[in-house]
Amino acid sequence: MIERLRITALADNSTGAPGILAEHGLSLLIEAGDRRILFDTGQGKVLGDNLAALQIALDPLDAIVLSHGHYDHTGGLPIALDQACPKAVFVHPAALEPKFAKQDPPPFRSIGIPAPSLEALKAVGDRIVWTRSATEVIPGVWCTGEIPRQDAGRRGDPVFYLDADGRTPDPLADDQALVVETTHGLAVVAGCAHAGVVNTLDLVCRLAGRGEIHALVGGLHLGRASQKQLENTASALALRRLEWIAPCHCTGMNAHACLRARFPARVLDFSAGCNLVFE
Repeated sequence: MIERLRITALADNSTGAPGILAEHGLSLLIEAGDRRILFDTGQGKVLGDNLAALQIALDPLDAIVLSHGHYDHTGGLPIALDQACPKAVFVHPAALEPKFAKQDPPPFRSIGIPAPSLEALKAVGDRIVWTRSATEVIPGVWCTGEIPRQDAGRRGDPVFYLDADGRTPDPLADDQALVVETTHGLAVVAGCAHAGVVNTLDLVCRLAGRGEIHALVGGLHLGRASQKQLENTASALALRRLEWIAPCHCTGMNAHACLRARFPARVLDFSAGCNLVFE
């Protein structure tokens, strides 16, 4: 069990502190006791500057965990690997596939791992840990691996494809979350929750053998969700008896407002430069 968990937002769509830059992306430094994990790396445009502004040194670093293979979560990988030498990098093999986002007219926009990050990842060599299924990162911290899409509302996303012409939908099998087993309960960290936040929490509870979640932090990918979908999601979260919700990145303003209305005392403001402490 992790007695003290600290999560610092190094990159996010918004900023919550003077001198801290924002970008469309996510990077979180997770300090679990005396162990340190970098969860995603943002686009790479602000990571170095924000680390300097926050006076945070990445080294030593136990691990880097990549939630999925989109540019806004992997672009800062060369910076991270230049500043630290993690013992392992955890990533699903499908994260390395070409990835595209729908735009009209085609060709679609490339949103996969940028070339410099792919080269940096290849240089990691045998320190890469492929995460098709649940995998321990450090004692008390694990990543989910692939997340089954059981919630009918989130079995795919019509925006994402594996080719520039939009012929092959991207199932985003690489989407995964990080789980920290704290003394207060499970803390779940999501990059974008492309698999669906309900699906993500359902898998975490099944794997952990528990029915409740203490904290949910990260991007929830609800920006295009309908009001009914938002309400259904909030109801599903209520069943998990969440103590704290810290939505950021791709969650969306409407979703943030919906969650705050449903859980007024539990939703936390969280953006670049901010940190959360659970102890």
